Amino acid sequence: MADSYLRIDLVPEGKMSRRDFLKLIYVTGGAIMLSPLMKIGKVFGANVTGTNTTDILDADSKVGLDGVSFLYPTKPGGFVWYLNPDNPFDSHLETGGGSTYEKLVKNKDGSWKPNSDGKVKFNILVTPGQKDAIGGCNMNFADCIQRGFTRKPPITNVELTGFFKMSQAVTRDGIYMRGPWNHHPSTSRVCCQDAGYDLEIMPNGTFKFTKGLHGTITHPQGIQTISPSVNFVGLGWFGLKYIFFIESADPASPKIRLQLYLNRNGDGKTWAKVGEASDFKGLKWGESRALCGGEPFQVYAWGAAGMVIKWYDGHIDFKWWSVREIDPSVRPH
Repeated sequence: MADSYLRIDLVPEGKMSRRDFLKLIYVTGGAIMLSPLMKIGKVFGANVTGTNTTDILDADSKVGLDGVSFLYPTKPGGFVWYLNPDNPFDSHLETGGGSTYEKLVKNKDGSWKPNSDGKVKFNILVTPGQKDAIGGCNMNFADCIQRGFTRKPPITNVELTGFFKMSQAVTRDGIYMRGPWNHHPSTSRVCCQDAGYDLEIMPNGTFKFTKGLHGTITHPQGIQTISPSVNFVGLGWFGLKYIFFIESADPASPKIRLQLYLNRNGDGKTWAKVGEASDFKGLKWGESRALCGGEPFQVYAWGAAGMVIKWYDGHIDFKWWSVREIDPSVRPH
């Protein structure tokens, strides 16, 4: 067994505390293999009740090791990572390029914050230290869509979760949640492995989906507003889920879907879908030139090296981050 993975069935059932269980998990490096939709009561010896309302998703008590509800089931054998509550920088989480903070500071409530509020970026990688695509900046789009990934092993269909507390507004385009993602090198020329999708959530409750290659282009839906309206500054803890999955991997008719879910009260259980977008050939979203061996308005229907969370300035505390490779054929309801 690789030392970066631990199967959930190796943990004896009983009244193991959440903290003790997480410590057991994190000695392995933070990435684990989970059975789909493991109930939290079985894992932690606790009872958790799902929330049922007409406009908020019922997660049916299917939650992760951090107590946060799943929306989509975990892909059997898929990549799963949880933020280590005692030492965030495990082998899969790294400081992103261009970051200005030097270290993380633990708050009294167990959450974390960067020691400075400039450019804050985190990369979450499937394979520690490996973030370049096959071919690097010369990555070929036609090859990627045929094989379904930019490098191996990839993360493909993914649910990226993060909890945040924003006491001072961040700048630029808010909190960025990106991926599947490859290395973003500093270069003035087109770097093909930079192709990917972003979700950008602004402090005033607006958001947009963007598509990047040589610069970013906003989805034709434009900037949208979360309803009911929300201002994240001073709100307290709130959760965000960015979801990417491939609806069609056919090179002739590729299609992907992007979603944003919000946990407004920060309880980790009550999620509402507040945004959704898709990308397909007929939409004509993105770069109009045929670049990198691909087609005009290329749909990036492939897996890649990992995921990214970043923000600029402002002040944010964070906790309960996770990345799960999902089975999108079972939709939330």
